[in-house]
Amino acid sequence: MMKKYLLKSRLTLILFALSLASCVNLKSVGDFTASSIESIKNFEQIDYSFLQHCLDRCAEEAIRLYEIKRAQECTCALYEEADSVAQVFYNTIGGYFEGLGQLSQNELTTYSSEALIGALTSQEVGPLQIDARTASAFSSLSNTLLRASTDFYRRKKLAKYIEEANEPIQILLEKFEVIVSTNLKGELRFKRERLYAYYMDMKMSRTVISEYEKGQATADYYQALGEIKRKEMELEVFGKSLKEIAKGHQVLYDNRNELSVKSLQNLAKGYSSNIKVLISEFNKLNH
Repeated sequence: MMKKYLLKSRLTLILFALSLASCVNLKSVGDFTASSIESIKNFEQIDYSFLQHCLDRCAEEAIRLYEIKRAQECTCALYEEADSVAQVFYNTIGGYFEGLGQLSQNELTTYSSEALIGALTSQEVGPLQIDARTASAFSSLSNTLLRASTDFYRRKKLAKYIEEANEPIQILLEKFEVIVSTNLKGELRFKRERLYAYYMDMKMSRTVISEYEKGQATADYYQALGEIKRKEMELEVFGKSLKEIAKGHQVLYDNRNELSVKSLQNLAKGYSSNIKVLISEFNKLNH
């Protein structure tokens, strides 16, 4: 009887220890997810947009031609639509990681179909090109998110959730990074070139005469240039964070059937740490 009791006690302790180990390692998955969500939300803090680019370009042209009107006359509909497309990426990627975090905590996913308004289709939207591969990835991930919320996924389906989502989330993260780091940053490059041309034209035409005016114009130029470079760095850092999130999720996918293994804890912590460093860099640029 005593032997049977001791055996039962040991079995209970073993199961308890395994449970603790699983919780600790799933906590590391949760920590990676939380860092990813915090980083993705920095999109809302980015101090530039496609619409802003269009309005800036319009205003700069009016200044160059010395046009004084009661209101700006800008055609920016395509640029507004490009911002809407970027917002769809943000909502969908953020929604996925919110669900991943909830599942790692053994909670029900609460993804709302309202986030799918303005679903992606293969098309050209102003400066953006959405190809069929990206549109298909969006559709696939959206279906996974909706299925997870309606089928009441819990922790036991975490591996399935990661497995179904990995390919489309990798595609969407890659495309989102291109939108931010290439397309949107490219608009800032044009802004920088227009700024240079404007001040060089001012210099060559001798619009400024006095030494004070020359000094003031030069100071204004470098102040505006510094602001553009700050925004470029902001976009670059955000893009780097998306790449780091993609790498971290690939590790989760590769280890999806062993999410409670000790070695995964250190890997997940490493990516969480890298993402937090980039969050800190972004915040320094943004304030």
